[in-house]
Amino acid sequence: MNFKPVIRIIGFLILFEAMLMLLCLIPGIYYGEELRGFLLSIAISLSVGILAAFSYRKTAYSVGRKEGYFIVAVVWLAFSLIGTMPFLFTHSLDSFVDAFFESMSGFTTTGATVFADVEILPKQIILWRSLMQWVGGMGIVVLTVAVIPMFGAGGMQLYSAEANGPAKDKIHPRIKDTASRLYILYIACTILEIILLVAGGNSFYESVILALSTISSGGFSSQNASVANMTPYTQYVVMTFMFISGVNFVVLYMAVRGKFRIVAKDEELRNYILIILVVSLAIISINLWKHGAFDDVELHIRTIVFQVIAFITTTGFTITDYSLMPSASMMLFFILTFFGACAGSTSGAIKVVRITVLIKNSYLALKQILHPNAILTLRLSKKPVSEKVISNVYAFIVMYIVIFLLGALALTFFGHDFYTAFSASALSISNVGIGFTQSGMLLDFSSFPAASKILLSIIMLIGRLEIFTILILFMPTFWKK
Repeated sequence: MNFKPVIRIIGFLILFEAMLMLLCLIPGIYYGEELRGFLLSIAISLSVGILAAFSYRKTAYSVGRKEGYFIVAVVWLAFSLIGTMPFLFTHSLDSFVDAFFESMSGFTTTGATVFADVEILPKQIILWRSLMQWVGGMGIVVLTVAVIPMFGAGGMQLYSAEANGPAKDKIHPRIKDTASRLYILYIACTILEIILLVAGGNSFYESVILALSTISSGGFSSQNASVANMTPYTQYVVMTFMFISGVNFVVLYMAVRGKFRIVAKDEELRNYILIILVVSLAIISINLWKHGAFDDVELHIRTIVFQVIAFITTTGFTITDYSLMPSASMMLFFILTFFGACAGSTSGAIKVVRITVLIKNSYLALKQILHPNAILTLRLSKKPVSEKVISNVYAFIVMYIVIFLLGALALTFFGHDFYTAFSASALSISNVGIGFTQSGMLLDFSSFPAASKILLSIIMLIGRLEIFTILILFMPTFWKK
């Protein structure tokens, strides 16, 4: 392991985080808030970043596979640790554990919070929460590969270690160009949503907060009721961009370029849309069966479809108290927590492509029993899938379930009941941020003990970096030359 370039790269990334904090001074100045907390956070971040970035100035930026995995894991941890400072220095939170939980939840786009009342927070802190999610949505390191040319060929190692999904799609042979184009599209979607929200009568500040949290599949809001008290127009805009955020951004890029034949062939996208339609119709039918005809058809359909998209994209916005729906509806929401949207999107969880591979391969296994001499090939979007990819999908799903169960088991030792333990572990590894308890919706984590918050923070990070990037660091062979 060559630590010198690792330290330099992490230093430059910390400098970037300091630049993000500078943006939070804008609402602070506009609304006349105390700036001392953020100024102190910026000063410390700049000092640490400069010290690390310029420690080995003559070192080449040679990043191999091991360095790539190590940098990604350490950067996400470092960003979350430094992200605690604004919460602590503005006295929004007094506990380091609470601040770390909120910071990790932000950067991993989980959206779980320790704040029982977010509306009393300084505008700077509310923006910081959404900025963390926006950067974490597409990826901290991928953004840096896009804007900083110093990585060179090593950028592919970083991109592969952070990007989600069983395959790392590229739209250009040079990884820097791929990352740049994806981030331009990401920024364009964010700006478009802000424009549409402002056009609907929302303030510019509120529109920025919503857009940053929506396109990143994060779910932090400036209101305690999430988006439930917002206008139907605003809810439709948020719903639309939640759906967009769940699409593979490479496929989305192809759509923007007018290559609709390529988009139409994408099997994962078709299955993603199909799942939303089928589950929405199922929940609508369940509610009709339990409660009879809807008083307001549009309201009920909007509410159910919105919540389905919020769960499958792991955004975590809420538009209603879904815990009041029939148990079958809540079970479907819980299953969607594990599904996630498309690979290469900003959503968390397992991803539709892995679910598709799992189902198709299981079908082929049954078919092989009936026709033992047949040569059967699993195809995805009419392309053959290698045995290596299939093996990785199975390994990922098994480890995903094991970590979820071990997390739930550990939470029961910390005093949580069965429902809360399972729900909290599921929402953390899936980065969805909302869940269920025996008494209803899981709204905030302020009452959780410190040990539970630390455990859930670790699970959030494992889920966001798709398990392998973290677990590989604990293998003895990783540290051998």
